[in-house]
Amino acid sequence: MQIWIPEQQVEVIQDVDVVVAGGGPAGYAAALAAARSGVRTLLIERYGFLGGVGTNSLVAGFSSGFHDGERLVIGGIYSTLRETMYKQGALLKTDNYEPFDPDALAFYYLRTLVDAGVQLLLHTLVTDVVMQGDRIEAILVESKSGRQAIRAHTYIDATGDADVAARAGVDFEIGRPKDGLMQPVSLMFAVGGVDGDKLVREVPPIEDGPFSGHISGETHMIFEGQTERVAKAKEAGYLFHIPRTNIAIAWSLPGRPDVVYANFTRIQNVDGTKAEDLTRAEIEGRFQVEEAVTFFRQFMPGFETCYLQRVAPQVGIRESRRVKGQYTLSEHDIITTRKFSDVVAKAHYMVDIHDPLGQGTHYVKLKKGTSYDIPFRCLIQEQVSNLIVTGRCISATHEAFSSLRVMSISMALGEAAGTAAALAYQNHMVPGELSIGLLQEELVRNGAILE
Repeated sequence: MQIWIPEQQVEVIQDVDVVVAGGGPAGYAAALAAARSGVRTLLIERYGFLGGVGTNSLVAGFSSGFHDGERLVIGGIYSTLRETMYKQGALLKTDNYEPFDPDALAFYYLRTLVDAGVQLLLHTLVTDVVMQGDRIEAILVESKSGRQAIRAHTYIDATGDADVAARAGVDFEIGRPKDGLMQPVSLMFAVGGVDGDKLVREVPPIEDGPFSGHISGETHMIFEGQTERVAKAKEAGYLFHIPRTNIAIAWSLPGRPDVVYANFTRIQNVDGTKAEDLTRAEIEGRFQVEEAVTFFRQFMPGFETCYLQRVAPQVGIRESRRVKGQYTLSEHDIITTRKFSDVVAKAHYMVDIHDPLGQGTHYVKLKKGTSYDIPFRCLIQEQVSNLIVTGRCISATHEAFSSLRVMSISMALGEAAGTAAALAYQNHMVPGELSIGLLQEELVRNGAILE
């Protein structure tokens, strides 16, 4: 059954140089980079705050994609954010995974964007596009104000799910090739009332895990695994709804050793582009969180009197659409640390595939002191000339995507996209016509690391 919606005129409420859809790490960096170049920039975000998975999904830690074990490989906007939050006491520096205060991150995003002159449109969802030939003429948004239109010279899709690109008719892939399944989603949560000193004494971090070796100070800790405790709990009839056999990672917050954030839930067979799947994930995720808190109280030292402090407003989506760009980054490119002449970002995060059906996770670590390049062609496609895609929905295979999806890398990609959009406007051309040398020169001038 279908209904027909009559044609209607839609008011154009903004006409700017660059529009960025999505206020997560990629969208934040894209908007900031474009605005600092002097172009009129509008950022659209569906929530009432910024930060993406770092705030609305409470993934409150930067994974190690920004550092190769010997030096930083991501500079620019991300490096400035990292240093500023560290000096504020809102981020813990470690040798791998760096926890941060998610509320401090949201404030940092907001303040720096406002100071840079970025126009913000919050509580607003991008719903469609208006095409004119191979160009986006306008995007349509929905909010409490109703349906409205926004026009720009260049559009940046930083939605994480390639929503703008998909609505503009850009080809995309979703899931792994053999069955279309995607990595499971997780609902993050935090518990308070933790005895941090007891936790540090009795739960040493394992030495060979993907996030191992992270004690910062006497009461701050990052730990993972705990396979034996999880198995004991399952034998005793606990964790019935949680398919995981271990804790992916848990960590204390800067300045708050009594608060621990945890990645312990796993909801499978979820398509993050479907509302019905997201609804099921939120319901299942909360049931799993309840079980997880009980597990912590009864089986983890230092958690005996802990309480549920907060649950993420949204499940964390690891994977959804990936556009088909001018180049598709592969797992081979990553594990061989391939270099590209049109590099716009470097990265050093492992291949990290959470099994869409099973309980395990497939890791392939990169060698210390190495990094791989991400070419500009992964952000550009052939079908829509004035659209740049950035963040975790760029052109990559299912396997490669599992490495480049983390926040620090998304921020580097966002900075590249915003800089390219500004240069395209200033030079009266579409992004694909840009001189890569000009783009790279501008990125390096602003602190990006490309060599």
